[in-house]
Amino acid sequence: MDRDFRKGYLEIDFPTEPFDSPLPLLRDSVRVFFSNLPFLAAATLVIYLPGKLATQFLCYLLDIPFAGLLSYFVLEISDLLLSALVVPAIVYGLVHRFRTGRPAPLGESLRWGRRQWLKTLANKIKVEITVTLWGALLVIPGVVAMVRLIFADIVVAVEADLEHEVLRRSTRLARGRRWRIFFVLLPMLILDLAAMFLVLDRVPGVTHSRVAFAIADSSLAVAGQLTTVAALLMYLGTVQKRVTKLKP
Repeated sequence: MDRDFRKGYLEIDFPTEPFDSPLPLLRDSVRVFFSNLPFLAAATLVIYLPGKLATQFLCYLLDIPFAGLLSYFVLEISDLLLSALVVPAIVYGLVHRFRTGRPAPLGESLRWGRRQWLKTLANKIKVEITVTLWGALLVIPGVVAMVRLIFADIVVAVEADLEHEVLRRSTRLARGRRWRIFFVLLPMLILDLAAMFLVLDRVPGVTHSRVAFAIADSSLAVAGQLTTVAALLMYLGTVQKRVTKLKP
């Protein structure tokens, strides 16, 4: 995989299944997620757990309560900063697995994530602003914006130095597939909301201990990587035409 660092992008030189229907994509996403869960958990927690503990310590020093707009704003910033490192690392690791059939070295994956961090972060901010502005008008335009920009993180992680108009590239890839993408994302959003409700509202003590809250928040980030897996499979099924089963 050193060639990817030299070339500045991840070469997709393995067969994939086309993204023709939401149900097979959801099935494959769940399969790939659980078969790679140790790597996904390690890559997420090694970044998120220290980052979330540091965030909660900062909130403690500044006397920012668990609830409230300021707390939400701080948590959103931390999510942006941390996910901008984790997502390209996870994409690198999964591409390595699809290509070789072997788990990717965690350090190598994180090195790719660090390489793409600033570019991923910049485009994440653009996506958040775009979705928020469209969503402020009406809910439906916000959902449409979210759907057409779903590939932004994946484009940065895979195409890297090859692509500079990331949001435009994502929009092109989503064109003609928006309903399929929507019906993949809808259950993901429902699962994310359900997990957040169960963990943050139903687990005793989570909202009374900053350490417990950081651990819970990091665990939710691991579960949220199912969306990353789905986005990657949709991307691969969009840019590749060859048909075969993905390696686990």
